[in-house]
Amino acid sequence: MSTSTTFSNHSTLAENWDTETLINFLRDLNINLDEDDFKILRKEKIDGQIFPDMTEKKFIKDGMKRGPAMKLEKQAKLFKEKSRASEKGKIEYFWLFPCGVWSLQHFISWSTNMFGLTERNEAHTVFYNTLYIFCDDPMASQEIHEVVRNLLLKKKVSGKKGRKPLADTSNLQEEIIEKPVSSKSDSLVSSTPVAKKRSISKVLDASADIPLRSDGNIDILEILKIAVRDFDQGIISLGSSRSYKSSNHLYVNSEHYIKVPKESTYDAEMYRVLVNWLRKIHGYEITGQWHLEQVCDDGDYHHLYCDLTIKKPENPHLEALLELLATASISKLDGHFEQVFKYEEQLHPREIWIVHFSREDYVVTNPYWPSEKLQEKELNVVHFWHDRDFKNVRISVRFRDT
Repeated sequence: MSTSTTFSNHSTLAENWDTETLINFLRDLNINLDEDDFKILRKEKIDGQIFPDMTEKKFIKDGMKRGPAMKLEKQAKLFKEKSRASEKGKIEYFWLFPCGVWSLQHFISWSTNMFGLTERNEAHTVFYNTLYIFCDDPMASQEIHEVVRNLLLKKKVSGKKGRKPLADTSNLQEEIIEKPVSSKSDSLVSSTPVAKKRSISKVLDASADIPLRSDGNIDILEILKIAVRDFDQGIISLGSSRSYKSSNHLYVNSEHYIKVPKESTYDAEMYRVLVNWLRKIHGYEITGQWHLEQVCDDGDYHHLYCDLTIKKPENPHLEALLELLATASISKLDGHFEQVFKYEEQLHPREIWIVHFSREDYVVTNPYWPSEKLQEKELNVVHFWHDRDFKNVRISVRFRDT
């Protein structure tokens, strides 16, 4: 039985698997693991949330022999790739099919065919949350608005509850960054929030000029700040109760295991804003979930999915490559710090950015940065912290200054 087939027979919410579900999954793979290996997984309480970040070194440290440890590291990498593709790839449905064929049943059928068995509750959430995005999007066509209204009307008639009104955005605030002057010997700039604030209640003026840096290239940091100011406050807020994951050991409001928005929540909003602003108004190419194929260090053939890319019109090279994360642990951040360069090898962007959205208490006051080696390779990192209702946003950023 192939790995891909086995995976598709399980819930796509694999990160919610407990230890026994994960063990049953590994048994089905027939990779010659024995009960001693499974005992170690039980002892260390390895579940669907932890497994994707496990490595051969970590398994050996837990007492496992090298052979099983190597096999499990390989499966952990495949597990992570397929989980991310399943979670985020479903949004592409609305760009692949004309709005005239959109329906919940068609969406479930398509996502099941593409990503395996899909839980109805998960499909329902993704489908209708995306419809609400189109409903609130003034740049969407009249045809799309009519289709969306009819679909939402059918949803209400069928007995489903409608969406709660969006939260009031009149007092939404952003912490403004002040970039310190860098010395000649250190072009890497670290910016932290200061007290100065301004209202961001005004809806983004999509026809606004593209922010440029002193060298004439687009200012990616300013692009990100403008985009986040136009995130739908209600959608981000609802992410903590509808499209959520656990913060696990990370502190959120001084507590562990708090529900926080999943990466797909931010990914959908970032894609929406960049398309409506940069593509529809200024003609930029915005690509989400760019599917790449590569033979990696383990010698195996891997499918990689780059979150977002920005390309200037008539420019052969990408302006920027964006990799998004949501309330990530240090191990997840480290993994993405390395992973993003696999995308860079094929896409050759001018700038590489890790964009980390988090509700962790100390993500901005005590941010985690990549190693000096990766910083020298011009890896730019920005941490966005926000409260549950997305009424307060702070950022800390470290990037290469021209």
